[in-house]
Amino acid sequence: MSDVPKAVPEPVFTPFERARDRITPLCQAYGFRQVLLETPGRGSPHGFCEYTRGSVRLRLVWEGEEKALWLETARHVAGEVVGRWTDVEWDIAGERVPLDQDVGDSRLDRLELVLAAFVLQSFPGSRPG
Repeated sequence: MSDVPKAVPEPVFTPFERARDRITPLCQAYGFRQVLLETPGRGSPHGFCEYTRGSVRLRLVWEGEEKALWLETARHVAGEVVGRWTDVEWDIAGERVPLDQDVGDSRLDRLELVLAAFVLQSFPGSRPG
């Protein structure tokens, strides 16, 4: 018998989990509340986490086949999405941008910046609370 403690393996987080862990508190600080979570697995490589504020829906998307993260938005009425989901980065840029398949910290930093720009555009005067 050895008195050496066994190493406990570090948990391995998927890119979606890492993104959700960073985006959710920021969404909450901007007044959004999480309303839906679909994690990758159980037969689907895709995941998303939806948030709502007023008539605005926002969702973090993980496209598991393309290995890409992005934010989308749509209007909703009485809990039902009306219209189409649109890419927040495209909306902020004013044009379609190439798919960003970076899943590291720099991608998460860019998503946070896009989220902040989206909130300021959609809810003038908003600041994290």
